Amino acid sequence: MAPEMDQFYRSTMAIYKSILEQFNPALENLVYLGNNYLRAFHALSEAAEVYFSAIQKIGEQALQSSTSQILGEILVQMSDTQRHLNSDLEVVVQTFHGDLLQHMEKNTKLDMQFIKDSRQHYEIEYRHRAANLEKCMSELWRMERKRDKNVREMKESVNRLHAQMQTFVSESQRAAELEEKRRYRFLAEKHLLLSNTFLQFFGRSRREREGGRDRNINDERIVDRLPPALGMEPATRACALTGN
Repeated sequence: MAPEMDQFYRSTMAIYKSILEQFNPALENLVYLGNNYLRAFHALSEAAEVYFSAIQKIGEQALQSSTSQILGEILVQMSDTQRHLNSDLEVVVQTFHGDLLQHMEKNTKLDMQFIKDSRQHYEIEYRHRAANLEKCMSELWRMERKRDKNVREMKESVNRLHAQMQTFVSESQRAAELEEKRRYRFLAEKHLLLSNTFLQFFGRSRREREGGRDRNINDERIVDRLPPALGMEPATRACALTGN
């Protein structure tokens, strides 16, 4: 077989090997790591819900007191804001699970067999075409030695098979390259969508924080007018209660 065709063959087989032995295992690992991330997030989300629910209960107790109603409002408001942000983040993470992890897991399982079949089909077809071309070339060589009158027809047949072989190997390589590109594109597009979803979440969070900045300043002024807390200097009371 001509060296350039053999190079096409080895290059195409290398692409299929890369998808099977590198890309797909890496995708399976991403699914595993993503599921670990989901479990960790849900544990954190549950702990945050418990914590800020406890803050809210304390704030509600303060609302019932005769001395700390304003502080109770601050605590309840802080708890509501944090729990709202946590709920929004839960939606983002569910998008991560439904639109990304599940698709990656499903596609990986289907893709393994598809690429194996594609590689096997290409290898069988290549060997069949190569064997047929080699056979015709040997026959042509034999006919030329014997000065066979049908040499011209055999040459035309060999040239036709050679051209078909060149077309086959070049198109097969382009098809394999396209399959490889499609997989990386799938991964990039899915994660770009996820990144945009996170950016939208953080944008909303930032706007909510900016909208609450005036309320926080007012809360700090209110706290500054309150009697000193036990063990706290006046200058540190507002920072302690607002987390700054």
